[in-house]
Amino acid sequence: MKKLLLSSFLILFGCLSFAQITLLHTFSNSDGGAIDGTYYGSAMPCFEFVSEPMGCYSFLNRQNNSIRFYNANFQLVKECILPASIFANGGYPEYVQIFGRHIINTDDKIEFLTIVYIDHSDGTMDCFSYIINEDGDIIHECGSDPIYPHSVHKVGNQLRAYGGEGGIVRIYSLGGNYNPSTMVTYTQSSSSLNPYPNPSRNTITLPYTLQPGETAQLRVFNMSGQLLETFNVGSDFDKIELNVSNYAKGTYIYTYNGVSKKFVVR
Repeated sequence: MKKLLLSSFLILFGCLSFAQITLLHTFSNSDGGAIDGTYYGSAMPCFEFVSEPMGCYSFLNRQNNSIRFYNANFQLVKECILPASIFANGGYPEYVQIFGRHIINTDDKIEFLTIVYIDHSDGTMDCFSYIINEDGDIIHECGSDPIYPHSVHKVGNQLRAYGGEGGIVRIYSLGGNYNPSTMVTYTQSSSSLNPYPNPSRNTITLPYTLQPGETAQLRVFNMSGQLLETFNVGSDFDKIELNVSNYAKGTYIYTYNGVSKKFVVR
């Protein structure tokens, strides 16, 4: 009996440590009033929207219910297969919103919201939302208590999310440790068929062309044939940004799918 109680405690503790999201309070349309000076009632409350900028891009593929994540340099860093359990009753993913890596939990995994729609033969539709990490693990199953896109906000030092159905607004406390003062701004360059700027001494754009849905490895070599770097790339983008500030002056080659192009570091 003691072993059973200990096992139950450990399982419960593990679940609580994994899902760091807590329902704080609910409000109905009939409650009236205001939250931090913002009135709620027939309209949803408005707060300061918060997400952790990572220079991360996401692409939803409904054919296999997967999401591809790219970094700021357009390199494919992760493909997440959405858990089959969220499609147990049929339906399809309709939306993906990246929160960050430290908004919901304190680990370094990308956290995102996805919404699943289920169409019924009578013309009605059900909508469910889930918070999932980059490994396809469900952090929070919202079910009939959905969290809406762009609903993560800051109140004082707390990060919260609102969600509701039928006029109910639910306020959550989130367990992340993201500090908004660490915000980073990323810039992008226009595309080109050839490496640019070429020559370069800092950053150079390496364009590539892939068929829809295709992935490949882009490799960088020096003129002696030594492999310097390898990048995973996907058809959702057509270039990567390569930092060559530590490269020696000279000519280099990058290849992908049998295509090779040269660029110069000065």
